[in-house]
Amino acid sequence: MADRQPFEPIGAQARWKTVYELLKKTPTGTVVTYRQLADALGLDAERHKEAVRGAVIRAAKEHEEKDKRAVEAVRGEGYRPVEARVNIELARKHQKRAGRSLARGHSKAVNVDLNGVDPQVRAALETIGHAFVLQMDFNKRFEGKQARLEETVRDIADSQVQDRKRTDEEISELRARLARLEGQQ
Repeated sequence: MADRQPFEPIGAQARWKTVYELLKKTPTGTVVTYRQLADALGLDAERHKEAVRGAVIRAAKEHEEKDKRAVEAVRGEGYRPVEARVNIELARKHQKRAGRSLARGHSKAVNVDLNGVDPQVRAALETIGHAFVLQMDFNKRFEGKQARLEETVRDIADSQVQDRKRTDEEISELRARLARLEGQQ
């Protein structure tokens, strides 16, 4: 390793590309274990956790954008390409994290001892604080709209299930009537 020059590739292809190829071949819902990932990269699963994780993060981004499948971490096991419906849960997790991050940023901007601070710094902090408030307010309104939309989608899906169930019952009834009619001839 000491013989390598800076920015010289470690292998024939970037680690993330190796992981990406593995993710592409993995059926949706199947976990690719840490050991499988490390073996594919020629690394030790325990000693090189961060190298494996870094490759997975980059490969998962590519997989999501190119193949339209998100990948979720499965604690203590590995990573799993997920069904489209799971993307909703993953997106919500990121939305919650973003909300908490906004709140922390707002706190940093407004909880400042302004004694002896230059007017430009004071103005910048006030502007940033106000921007955080606007962003948090927008997010709160958006979450409400999103919740209403999800409720509507659930209602539509439920009604389609009911319609399908009713149609199946009607088809069974018609088949029974047809069988009775054919039996009368």
